[in-house]
Amino acid sequence: MTRWVVTGPTGAGKSAVTTLLAARGAVVIDGDALGHDVLRDVLVREAIAVRFGPEVVAGGSIDRARLGRTVFADPAALADLDAIMHGPLGLRMEAEFAAAELVTRERIGASLAVLEAAVYFRLPAPPRADLVVAVLAAPELRAVRLAARTGLALEATRARVLALSHLDRDWNRSDVTIRNEGSAEDLAAAVDRLWAAHAA
Repeated sequence: MTRWVVTGPTGAGKSAVTTLLAARGAVVIDGDALGHDVLRDVLVREAIAVRFGPEVVAGGSIDRARLGRTVFADPAALADLDAIMHGPLGLRMEAEFAAAELVTRERIGASLAVLEAAVYFRLPAPPRADLVVAVLAAPELRAVRLAARTGLALEATRARVLALSHLDRDWNRSDVTIRNEGSAEDLAAAVDRLWAAHAA
């Protein structure tokens, strides 16, 4: 089984790329969903409550909105959250790749698993990948997309984009870059070229 990772900053269009790859038969692993799973882990919740206060744990669950407001306003807090989350998250991602390999054995023509993971290069032990694709777009465009998707005010999404700007240097470590600043047809054409070059 071939393993790809689709990474890049929030609002750039990673999910759009993985959707196009799924339409070609790839098994897609949602790294964001795995992050939500990690937040439900008892030990992770306890560590977050110790670092950020018991008020972020509401009824036994992490108040993600409250936690987000805290960490996106404070780079040190974001780094602390990453330190708590990234180890368990990397293990979950590797386990999902292994599970995807079992799925591809049962699906005729399915030989590619794609992990969507913004934090891939930040993991202490990232899962093995045969190809890493960065999906990029200008910061203001990403903020506008994020506001449309989440319903947050544009000022809030601009702040979130800025808070994650320290990740920008990571994208240079990718094998391939897709700029997603045009139409949906432009993105589909870019994915066609990616597929032709690396999967066909």
